[in-house]
Amino acid sequence: MKKIIILLFALVAMVWAGCQRLEDVENENPEEQTVSPADSVWTMTVKAVTEDDIDTKGIAIGDGEQEAVTTELQSIWKAGQTVQVYLGGAKIGQLSVTPDDTDAHYATLSGEITSTSITAGVTRLTFLASERDSWDYTDQIGKLLLSDDADNSIEKKYHYTLAEDVLVTALESGSGTGKGVLTTAMATFTNQQSIYRLSFRFQKNGAGDKTPIVTERVIITSAGGHLVQSQDITGTSVTEGPISVVLGTASSDPFFVALRNGNTTDAEALSFQVVGNDGVTYLGSKTIPAELKANGTFVSAKNATLTGRLGLTENTTTVSSAL
Repeated sequence: MKKIIILLFALVAMVWAGCQRLEDVENENPEEQTVSPADSVWTMTVKAVTEDDIDTKGIAIGDGEQEAVTTELQSIWKAGQTVQVYLGGAKIGQLSVTPDDTDAHYATLSGEITSTSITAGVTRLTFLASERDSWDYTDQIGKLLLSDDADNSIEKKYHYTLAEDVLVTALESGSGTGKGVLTTAMATFTNQQSIYRLSFRFQKNGAGDKTPIVTERVIITSAGGHLVQSQDITGTSVTEGPISVVLGTASSDPFFVALRNGNTTDAEALSFQVVGNDGVTYLGSKTIPAELKANGTFVSAKNATLTGRLGLTENTTTVSSAL
């Protein structure tokens, strides 16, 4: 059984409002400012930066290798991305992403939010870097990058990073323009799921030759039952259950799946039910150690060996009539 390679990312994306530095934010004690109902539309422009060797919204191969053998996913911002802004559980706006021309680890996030319930020094916002509003891990097709599939890849639909409890530090009235200017403290984005690279081989009863499985689809379950299918922005409404991946073309090559696990502390077996292009369903599992369970991990489990398969029970009853 081939050794699993597990690569951890400490996913951190630091976002500044204007050119404000971390030490300035930590030392200030912003005066509370309560706005009137007329002050409801606010413009925001924030600077965003990500570090090398971490995984944030945009995904790119970072070591010059191909997807099947890479040991690194780089963090970059990409043009056309969006960042959703929430107050509590309600979406109040959307920011667009403009990557820096010389270094895509940097970007400017800009846009408008609408709310009459903002108080400087009190209100805290949540930012979700995602191409869609819904937080959902179902209906994956095994593709990693936008260049692999522009509509249904992990990078497009299943890669979420979140910044919570971002303090509003200042409000400036629109002075008759109808749009004020809002400033926030630094925001730190964290990865909300791990990315798994998978391919499978079959070894009957754990003995003899190992044969590559040309995979059509796979159903993944966790022993603890806490794989997340979907959830709301607050995390209070969560649907848990198996994650299914249906490949567009059956293949024995590695493919990718985004998994968010509600259990990030205990060692746990992931079970695989793999349907091959031969029509056979293969069964097996792999244990993920407790110290490597945090969301934000890149896990490579190429050529995972499955030792069981579903069989058909022979029926000797003679059928003498037809429907």
